[in-house]
Formats: sequence, C-alpha cells, structure tokens
Amino acid sequence: MKKITLILFITIFGLWSVNIALAQGNAIKFSGNPADQVQAEDSPSLDISGKEFTMEAWVYPTDVGDYIIIVNKENSWEMALHQGLLYYAINAPNWKWWGQGNVELNKWSHVAVTYDGSETIGWLNGKKVNSTKENSANINPTNEPFNIGWRPFGTHYPFFGIIDEVRISKTVRYTKDFKVPDQQFDPDADTAALYHLDEGKGKITKDSSGNKNDAKLIGGPEWVKSDAPFTTAVEPGDKLAIAWGAVKKF
Repeated sequence: MKKITLILFITIFGLWSVNIALAQGNAIKFSGNPADQVQAEDSPSLDISGKEFTMEAWVYPTDVGDYIIIVNKENSWEMALHQGLLYYAINAPNWKWWGQGNVELNKWSHVAVTYDGSETIGWLNGKKVNSTKENSANINPTNEPFNIGWRPFGTHYPFFGIIDEVRISKTVRYTKDFKVPDQQFDPDADTAALYHLDEGKGKITKDSSGNKNDAKLIGGPEWVKSDAPFTTAVEPGDKLAIAWGAVKKF
C-alpha cells in the first residue's frame, strides 16, 4: 500500500511540476501615450548610492520612437531605446546618454545595464554591446519616483510595446557574456526592486523584492498575456494541497 501511495504522489507531484514549468504570466503594454506610466514612490531601497548597480528587463518594442523609456529614476539612472538602440544614463556624476546594440522590433529581448564604479556596460540578450568609462563616482541618489515606461521630463519619452520582469539591483549581476535568464528572477539581499508584472488586472503591481516598492498603473497602460521566453512560477499552495489530500486518502 505504501508503494502505491508513493507512486501516486510522485505522479501527481510530477504533473503539478509540469504545470509550473509551462505556466506563463502577464506583462504591461504601453502605446506611446505620455499619460501612461507605472510608478513607485521614492524609498530608501531605491536610493542606490554606491558603485555597484544593475537594471534589467524583458522588452518587446513595437515602434522605435526617438527615446522610449524602459526604466527611470530621474537624475539617478535610466534605460531606454534610442531609435532602436539600447541606451542608458547613470549619474555618477556624468548624467548623459550612451549606448549601442540594435533591439529588434516585435521580438522579446533581455536588456541590462551594469555599473561597477569604473565601467558602465550595456547588455543585449546576454552579450556586451556597449561600454563607457565616463563615470567613476558613487551613483547620485535622488528623491524622484521610480518609473517603468515613462520619464518625468520633457515629452516623457513613453514606451511603445510590452515590458516584463523588471529588476533593479545594488550589485553587478553580469561581468561577462551570460546565458539569457530563462526563469523569473528570485529576490535576494541585493534586489532593490523586482516586478514580475503578473497581476493581470488592477492598478497595482507588487514589488517582489520585499522592499514594498509597489507601483501604480497611471493612465492607460494595459495588462496583457506575456509570451516572454522565460518560465513563470505559479503559486503552488492549492495544487500541492490537492495532491497531498489525494495521497492521504490511501
């Protein structure tokens, strides 16, 4: 009887695991409207002031625009696409744009920027595409809010397309070409903010870092299903309870 129970549990657990592996989440679509934004209030965890930093996201641009913002904390750091190229600015202390690397339209790409106190590097789908050594100081912290798909300056440079899985870190995540992440990010001690953007409804997206930097959807950014090429974990509680309940019946 115990052998049958074990086999049954393994079978059910295996099916549950497959469900997790195949599950896909949601993302947020922007249509280039300067009134649309996702914004979190300033907080100590977002006031990164050292010499180690990474910002990254999955993006699916549908139009090149001039500058279209991916993430921004005005006068501290930001990442964007400029006429289809990956661009970035980090105020440490030179607040100006650098960049290179063509980000294809209508296709998912992982984009990242790292700063280690001497070099700022742009990464596209795991490959180094640009770097500059113009900065060498601590990052300038500000009391500005954190934004996704929008900038509180000029015409706001709104994003065209879909953004998913945004992470801001107070460490250098990548130092050489790397395998593109194929799973959702897990928070750790160096995660300042992490947005899976999986809610699929409502006007709040949760910060999964533990730092409570929840963000508001303002204007009309849309929830859409995401087919970004990484697996999305689902909450296992109910399925595990069902599986264990089935086992206990034997």
